[in-house]
Amino acid sequence: MKTIKRIIVVFVAILSISTMNAQEKEKSKTTFDIGVDYASRYVWRGGSYSDSPVLQPYAELASGNFTFGVWASYETGGEVVGQEFDFYAGYSFGAISIGFTDYAFPTDANSDGYFMMKNHIGEASLSFNGVDSFPVSLAVFANVYNDDANSIYTELGVPFKIGGTEMGAFVGGGNEIYTTDGDFALTNVGVSASKDVKITDAFSLGVAASAIFNPNSDDAYLVFVLSL
Repeated sequence: MKTIKRIIVVFVAILSISTMNAQEKEKSKTTFDIGVDYASRYVWRGGSYSDSPVLQPYAELASGNFTFGVWASYETGGEVVGQEFDFYAGYSFGAISIGFTDYAFPTDANSDGYFMMKNHIGEASLSFNGVDSFPVSLAVFANVYNDDANSIYTELGVPFKIGGTEMGAFVGGGNEIYTTDGDFALTNVGVSASKDVKITDAFSLGVAASAIFNPNSDDAYLVFVLSL
């Protein structure tokens, strides 16, 4: 618990500094985007949630500083228990964002499906997305319903480039549902790389890879993603 309190104190301090220094102009343009990712495996916050490759479609509406979207994940191996269907919303204040996500896990077409609220988990988030003078991201997530322990997860990210490839290092940790014993621990440590591969003048394919290590569960993953 002391570790979590220290993380929150540091996070609040960074947010306070960024609020005083960030002077980004608000955007008024409204955009709508749809797409789909093909991932070799669904790994999230250091844990594996599929036994086969997954298709992950999404749709997102952004207007000004407000964002609303839907996202899903479906195992290509046909495992019903690998389904996930989420709604999310967020609002940004310069480099600072607040958000909410409803995670839903419809597990069976005949019972315990989407409209059973016990298959949902609600999560609130607060994040600092980095500025030019301090390009480091920090986010804190807390479950607010259907999780009696109100599990917390926090992640620090540092972007960098090698040649024309966007890279990033990340360190994340949580407690309760994220760890083997419920105590706060590192669960998501690794590095990612991404780039756009030009196919035609009008079409590019997004390619990404992440090496992910979970010190708590003693697992490691190499995930490959194609984005349309």
